[in-house]
This record gives sequence, structure tokens and C-alpha cells, in this order.
Amino acid sequence: MIKRGKTGKLVALGIATVAIATIAVCEYQGWPFMRGPLERTLAHKLQRRVVVGEQFALHLLGSVRLSTNTLTIGSPGAGPDLLNSVNTRLDLPYSTVFGLMGSGSHEPMRITSLTLDHMDANLLRDAQGQANWQFAPASAKKTDSPGMDLPRFDKLVVKAGRLQMQDDLMKLNLDAQVSTAEGDATKGAGGLSINGKGHYLKRPFDLSIKSSGLLPLAASPDSAVAVPITVEANAGQSKLRFNGQGVDVLTLSSLDGTLTLSGPSLAAVGDAVGVTLPTTTLFTLKGQLSKKGEVWSLKQTNLDVGTSQLGGSFTFDRRPRVPLLTGELTGSRFVLSDLAPAFGAQAPGANNPAPPDGRVVPQRTFDIPSLHAMNADLKVGLKRVELGSLFARPLEPLNGQLKLQSGVLTISDLLASTADGQVGGRVSLDGNPKPPTWEADVQWKGIRLEQWLSPRNQFANQEEADKAKRDSYVTGQLGGHAKLHGRGNSAAQMLGTMDGDAQAWVQDGAVSHLVVEAIGLDVAQALGVVVVGDNLMPMHCAAVRLKAQQGALKPEVGVVDTEDSTILVSGSLSLVDESLDLVMSAKPKDISPLTLRSPLRVQGTFADPKFRLEARPLGLKVLSAVALGFVNPLASIIPLIDLGDKTDGGCQQALAKLKGDRPKAKVARP
Repeated sequence: MIKRGKTGKLVALGIATVAIATIAVCEYQGWPFMRGPLERTLAHKLQRRVVVGEQFALHLLGSVRLSTNTLTIGSPGAGPDLLNSVNTRLDLPYSTVFGLMGSGSHEPMRITSLTLDHMDANLLRDAQGQANWQFAPASAKKTDSPGMDLPRFDKLVVKAGRLQMQDDLMKLNLDAQVSTAEGDATKGAGGLSINGKGHYLKRPFDLSIKSSGLLPLAASPDSAVAVPITVEANAGQSKLRFNGQGVDVLTLSSLDGTLTLSGPSLAAVGDAVGVTLPTTTLFTLKGQLSKKGEVWSLKQTNLDVGTSQLGGSFTFDRRPRVPLLTGELTGSRFVLSDLAPAFGAQAPGANNPAPPDGRVVPQRTFDIPSLHAMNADLKVGLKRVELGSLFARPLEPLNGQLKLQSGVLTISDLLASTADGQVGGRVSLDGNPKPPTWEADVQWKGIRLEQWLSPRNQFANQEEADKAKRDSYVTGQLGGHAKLHGRGNSAAQMLGTMDGDAQAWVQDGAVSHLVVEAIGLDVAQALGVVVVGDNLMPMHCAAVRLKAQQGALKPEVGVVDTEDSTILVSGSLSLVDESLDLVMSAKPKDISPLTLRSPLRVQGTFADPKFRLEARPLGLKVLSAVALGFVNPLASIIPLIDLGDKTDGGCQQALAKLKGDRPKAKVARP
């Protein structure tokens, strides 16, 4: 029995020795007889045609390593081959092999290393997300993600070849030549070169990527060495240039360098990289761009949009399910009109259509789905915001917090200073309802009208400030509050559904005597003011309260009261059809000859306003004057004499209503 036991052990040892020797020989020779079975197994598991060249070597110790003179990997179903390569060297970890042999993982395939001397690759994906480069099971092939979701390469090097891509999901077509040159080892020359042309979002572009070292197409940032890289891309008026260092081309897993980007609108750039940006006019951006894994950073940014000069630092993290943009938007000068294209206004490069004939409010539909492309949390700090030619003083500074969360865009903690006053509040746009909704809650106080509307931007001394105040048509401290909301997919729809109210008032104010007399058509006093010189009359009160309902704005209160006259405003204007129907009338408080005192009516549209005097009151006065003229020429001026009304013109009641209080004995000021 002892002999038999020893014999059994010797036999087992012999068998093991023979097996090890056989494996060693096969490993040394590269398992040549495995070519056919390997082709059939891969074809079955990958669900596509696989052809391995006759010069074949396979090694299985540590990992699966394959080398062959030719390799063909077809596409599932009909269509061009995914890959045809020459002198291919492939290294797969066993985790990938077991995944292919088992039920399959939904994660992208991991490849340790792939080196090709020459390749012809065709990457195809249809609009439903079916891609020929996806090797996962059929149930996992379909995706609506615009990302490439290619196999994960620790290292991918292609010495020469052609890459063709047709991606209907990303709306991208590309035809590129790829080559690497080892160069003269003694001189250290060599590098990677990719040159291609194609279309993105139906716009043609040219692409050029060059490196001064042997830069792989894809590599792990932990193992690869960064080399100098230059990227240039042109798409119509849009131009991109990057100078820096990188470790790979396909995934850009690690990148650091200087970026210069220019184009007709920031929105087009945002569409290309998955970042929600507003539609603007022509822009130029310069900054320091870096990438580590899925986190992009842009620092030392200089952004010129139109005449605006902006900057800041930003981080874009693609790791969350919804990518997140954080950072700070700064700027030395921001011109509000440069943002007008975001609301549909026409501007060079913005590609916004003109409003229909007779309309001025933009009609372009907003890109609401882009609000769900990412989340954002940005601090806003602008030194100067210019409001337009009507306003002499800018907002200096303007601060706030911009957030985009789950399709809701909010600008909160808004605070700006101008002309000794302040503006603050909150605005938001919710892209989740259909149609989307918007809200605005804005307050302003203490704004000096003589500075805000003055033709001068600044005053060297008090004497100049006093002169500007004397030359102004209106002075005083402006305050007010607007709380409005609406819905729609365009600026026209949002304004046309506007509800809410707005109110404004002027404290310690004065108004031009000439303006008051001109509104009241007081010929005699207006001529007198012209001869003697204009002067400012204190306003007992100046207040307006507007009620908005489904785009129709009506002044519930509209009054300017002075010692000379009381000016009342009534009527309405419509943001739905852009029509006007406002009436301004003046009630004098003194005896004034040669006054017509007929209300001034403003009608027509925003694009074509029309001003006319009310015919009936004016006609009665003129007929009376003509009739009396036949009796005595001097008597013809009697109907033009207005004895006036010494009451406060309803200002007390108007202000009480504006404040929500009951009328008091004295004139109340906000």
C-alpha cells in the first residue's frame, strides 16, 4: 500500500510536471492553435465578426496579451468594420476577460494597453444611442448620453491611421488622419499629429492636434508622462487654440495650459462642451485651463463679450450625475446690452431672428432644456454695470449669487449701488413647468435722479454737481418696488403673461417748470419760462403704481403735484400686442392765459407711438375763442384762461393708496 501511495504521488507529480512544461512551451510559442477558438469565442461574446492574423501570439501569464500582424473587428449587424489594424499588441486584465466570458458588466470594457502600427477605425452611433464601439450586452448598448463611453484604456497608441466618426446623437461627423513619429532618439524629436475635418451641429470645423513627444491617444494619468501639446480648432467664426501639456488625446485625462477661444456666441461653446451658457454677441476668452480626471478648471480668465470685460475662476465637475459648475464671475465692466441677445434681441453673431413687422419685443424661443444640462453655484461680483445711454450713472458695484439647480435658475442676494442709492432683489426662471415660469422681486431706494439721469458721469467738485442739478429736468430720491411673475418660452410670451404690480415714488424732488407748462400746453407761461429761464419747481409728491394682469399694465395711481400744476396719468399699455393708450392731463393751480389744457393721448404701438391732443376739449375751447373773437378780439383769449384748482390734486389720496394707508390730513410722502 505504501508503494502504491508513492506511485500515485509520483504519477500526479509527473502529470503536473508535464502540464507545466506543456503550458510553458505553449506560453513560449504563443498558443498558436488558439487562434481559431479565440476568433469564434470573441465573435460570439462581442456579437460581431472578429478576424485575427496568421502571425499570431497569445500569452496568458499575469494578463491576456495578444499580438498579431492584422486584426479586424466588425460592427454589429451591417456597416463598415469598427477596426482594421496592422501589427496590433493588446493587453487585457483578467477582470475584463471574466466580464466578457460571464453575463457581462454594463461598465465600459477596460483595456490595459493597445498599440497599433496602423489602423482604420469607423465609429458609428445612431440617434437612438446604438453605437458600434460598445461591447456590453445588448440590454446595455442603448444610451442617450452624448458622451463617447468608449472602452477605458490605460494606454492607447496609434502610430498611423485614419479615424472616421459619424455620431448622430452628438450631431458630429469627423474624418481625421492620425500619426506618430518616433523621430531621432539622439535628438529627441518626434510626436503625435492629428489633422481632421468634419461637421458639428451641422457646422463645419477643422481640427489639428500636435505634440512634441510621443503622446498616446489614451492613457492613465497615474502612469503616463505629460508632454507638450497644441490643439487648434476652427468652426466658422469660432476659433480655439490650446498650448500646454497633456498625457493623452482621446480622454484628456490630464491637461494644463493656456486656452484662447473666440466666437459669435457663448451659447454655441456651451452646447459643444455641455455647459449652459447664455446667447451673447461676439466674444474672446483667454485663461489657464486644466483637467484632472473629470474635473475641469479655468482660472485667470479674461472674457470680452461685446464691449464688456469680464473674468473669474471656474470649476466644472463632470463626476456627479448632473455636472456642477462652481466659481466666481467677476468683471471690471459689464454692458447690459451685451446680454440682450440672451433674451432674443438681435446682435452680431447671436443668430437671433428679427421680431415680426411692427413688433419690438424679441420672439425667439429660449433653449429651456439646457437648464437641465448642469447645476451651477456662482458668486457674482461686477465692479461696473452700464445700463444704457439713458442712464448716466452705472451700477457700481453689483453683487449676487447665481444658482442653477434641477432646471431652476436663480439670481439671489442681488445688491447694487448707483447715484447714492441702492438696487436689490431676486429673480428666477423655473424650466420645469411647461411653459416655464419666471419671478422678479426687485426694490430700489435713494437713487438721486439728477445724478442718475444727468449727462455727466461724475463731478469734479460740488460746484459742478450743483450746476448739473440746476440743469436737470427732474431731481429727487427715487424709490420703488416691483413684484412680477409670468410664464412662456420667449421674452414676448413671458411679458405677455406678466402679472403683479410695481410702484415708484420721488422724495424731496423737483421738476422743470418748462416741462410742466409744456404738458399743460400753457403757451403764455411756457413762453415766459423760455424768456426768463427755466427753473425747478418742488414736487409735493410724485408717485405711480402699475398693476399688471396678463400682460396689460394699468396705472392705478399716476400723479405729479407741484405748486403750479397737477399732472395725472391714466390709461393702459399692453405687452401682448405692444399697444399704447395712455392719457396725460395737467390741472393748473394758477390763473394762466393762453392755455389749451387739453389732455395728451399717447396711442399706437411700441414700434410706432402716436401723440395727439384730445379733440373734444380742445375743439370746444377753440370754437369758443373764435366765436368771441367776432365780438371783441381781446375776448377770444377768455376761454383760454384757466382759473386753476388750489387743491392738492389728489396727491394725498394717491400716496395713501400707494402705501396702502387711509388718506391723512397732510400730504404723505413715502
